[in-house]
Amino acid sequence: MSADLAVKALNQYRRRDIFPYLALRYYVESSVGRQNRWIRDVCTRLTTQNESFGYLRMYHFKDISEDKFIHRDIYVPAPSEALAEVALITELSKHEIFNPKPYVYSYRLSSEKEKSGAFKPYFDGFRERHKSITDSCWKTENGLVLYTDIKKFYPSITSEAAVAAWKGAYQQSELNSDYKRLGLRLLENHMKISEQDGTGKGLLTGPTFSHLIANLLLDRVDQEMNEISGGKYWRYVDDIVFVGTAEQVSLWREKLEGKFNELNLVLHDGDKDFQVPCDEWLEGEFDFDSSIGSEWVSLISNVKRFLLANPLKENELRRSFQENNIRIPVIDYSEAVKDSSYLQRFQDWMRKYKWATKSVKSITINGLLTQARKCEASFSVRLADLLTVDSSSSPYAEKRITPKLRYLSGRLLYLSSRENLGRLGEILINRPGMYLIAKTMEAVASRDFTDVLSMGVNATHSAAQLIRAEGNEPVRIDKNIYLSPVVEQSLAVLAINGVRHNYETINTELMQLASATGMKDLMKSKNGFVREFACLHGLSEPRHQSFLDRSFDRDEELAMDVLNQLQRSSHCW
Repeated sequence: MSADLAVKALNQYRRRDIFPYLALRYYVESSVGRQNRWIRDVCTRLTTQNESFGYLRMYHFKDISEDKFIHRDIYVPAPSEALAEVALITELSKHEIFNPKPYVYSYRLSSEKEKSGAFKPYFDGFRERHKSITDSCWKTENGLVLYTDIKKFYPSITSEAAVAAWKGAYQQSELNSDYKRLGLRLLENHMKISEQDGTGKGLLTGPTFSHLIANLLLDRVDQEMNEISGGKYWRYVDDIVFVGTAEQVSLWREKLEGKFNELNLVLHDGDKDFQVPCDEWLEGEFDFDSSIGSEWVSLISNVKRFLLANPLKENELRRSFQENNIRIPVIDYSEAVKDSSYLQRFQDWMRKYKWATKSVKSITINGLLTQARKCEASFSVRLADLLTVDSSSSPYAEKRITPKLRYLSGRLLYLSSRENLGRLGEILINRPGMYLIAKTMEAVASRDFTDVLSMGVNATHSAAQLIRAEGNEPVRIDKNIYLSPVVEQSLAVLAINGVRHNYETINTELMQLASATGMKDLMKSKNGFVREFACLHGLSEPRHQSFLDRSFDRDEELAMDVLNQLQRSSHCW
């Protein structure tokens, strides 16, 4: 039986938070729970009918202001609901009305057979938008590029607006009535949690379904602004761009602001709302045509191919990586390659592409080490060059350079020595938009986790994954750290990862989940996420770290959690 939906959900939620990912792993370990038919029929029905639902409210690092950490509330649904919403979105991908318009480049629905997640890779849309803006700039004489974005996008969406957007879309489709009711139930759940916690107006930040609703809500505005601007309108999540003359872009922004006001959405002003001449914008025309991406993709692809072809050499590769300051996760694919359907597909692939056998056999541990060293050298040189560039001259200069700094430094976290990471962290700490990665570098270099614990679970898990890949040397925590809810969650993340430290043991429900203690009591928890996770886990020994080290399916992506969190932190949802 196919497990496409299970793999899609795992890939989607691994990017969000480690707790929903592990809860899903316990769910799909069952031979029944992983099947598409079970997810479509049972998970969707239970989610629609069950009055008892649960979300885990997690605190993710967002920014720092006046030496205080600002956190984003991320809500993750219990695994049965997470599976149900992925089944729903997969069904919606078959209906044109639910797919974003061509001038909307974020959260495009993946096809039924794609397993990388419910949505297409974010960078594909980002790059397509860049090319489209480039074409428009070349055609607009004495033109300007105007950037603006929406303040607190998802938390500002009311429950009434979300429900109206959902009903308006499904009434124009032939969607099965069961899926219509499922969508309404999900939005009802969001509304109840929002009212209970006072963290928004009705749409939660975190669940996959929220992204689809946000696109549906803005669909009419997107269409109208695209028509008004003559096709010179681009949206990526909450980030909006116009290209035209000074008079045109000013008029279009004014019209956009009026339309957003009707939806109780507010545009930013200040540094996030700026204009740049097309001539200056075109200086960045080839920003996404660099070979940097291909070097990294080739390395990661070869690591996975090697592990799939040589599952028994997993430990040997891990030791070699550790001896050479390489923190790329080495995943056990031995169970995945035992699957007969996988073996059949692999053999078919070998027969179809005569070069394939030679290509896979040519990947060796020494070859991977050489490839990693070349990437590290290349990225270091490019990063050093970027750090000499003064990006403070304009918001656009900063907007251009920050993604490059994040790309290079994020990957160097997996490839550079601790000494080099410590040095880079000190350089990057005061760069706009680089605080998260700089503090992660500092934590890995010094083994002092005090600051990342206070930053939140995304920062803590990013650093913890790198520590585990190095061999799991103990980390230090200031014993006088204030034990806030954020720190309590972060300590549970360390326990999930098996990272040893000097801080005292705490007793919270998340820590009990992480250490598999008191599971019988957790099965009666008031929090639906905790309760469902505990029931799926049972009274046996925890398998958290085993799940982090072992692939569920060959199509499960190699988890690069630092890079996932950098992507998440770059948008205001």
